Amino acid sequence: MKKFALTFIIFIQIIPLCAQNNLFVTAKSGLNVRENSSLDAKKIGKFNYAEKVAVLHKTDLFFEVTDDGKKIKGQWYKVTGKSDSNKELTGYVFSGFLSLPKQKDTFNFLHYNDNFDYPVIGASKGKSFYGFINTEEGRSYLKGDSIEIEWETGVVYIAGDGDRKQLADFIVTTKKIKNGKIADFREAYKKEIKYTYTNNYTQDYLDKLYLEVENYIVNSKNELIIKIIEDKEQLAYSIEEKTINGKDLTVIGIYKSFEGRTITIQWLSYYPKFPKLYEIDL
Repeated sequence: MKKFALTFIIFIQIIPLCAQNNLFVTAKSGLNVRENSSLDAKKIGKFNYAEKVAVLHKTDLFFEVTDDGKKIKGQWYKVTGKSDSNKELTGYVFSGFLSLPKQKDTFNFLHYNDNFDYPVIGASKGKSFYGFINTEEGRSYLKGDSIEIEWETGVVYIAGDGDRKQLADFIVTTKKIKNGKIADFREAYKKEIKYTYTNNYTQDYLDKLYLEVENYIVNSKNELIIKIIEDKEQLAYSIEEKTINGKDLTVIGIYKSFEGRTITIQWLSYYPKFPKLYEIDL
């Protein structure tokens, strides 16, 4: 499993792992191949990082190595694949530097990211963040939903860098385990949050901002917002561009209409690059 790092490279080709006996080399410096299943055995070649190998046999010889201060457990596998000299090579390798077969775990859903040439699902588990290349068409999950993800390792080729290989996690299947706060809010509140704006924003921008404001409202400790939700009154917000203390800001005003008057409950500033909402006083 790879922790997700935000990047602006473009992937030009994606190759998922198709067979369970095919694994990938995870060691950045490559993986030595030996004649027999022993550290004393002769080295007969090497597989490059992200090279796909076919597992022919798994021995019962388990051991561990220390790499960069981290202990890695594994066993001897007999494998075959293309060596760093582009020749077919069969021999024994340490499985601790091979990718795992299909894996499954439960995560907290964060977002869909379709801004690149490959779609990604962002998720978290504890304090760690992960990114999975999304192979599914649906876009039904909401931030905070608990979802089960089954994934496998595959290879992407990075454009503009000599078509360098890089390993990535590909989704096989997903399913919702439990609603998050936003899903529960939508089921209970049953209203769209209305909004007004004056600038020429794109619909994509407005949709993303809506999700951020909705997330803020759902998790707000503001007693007025909580009361409006409980009473199922109409929530709304305005979007404006303002200069505050010499800074150009996108300002959100969460409000309710009462007897023909608009009552602003909370002001927020929006930073789309993060994206992030901050409470402000106006």
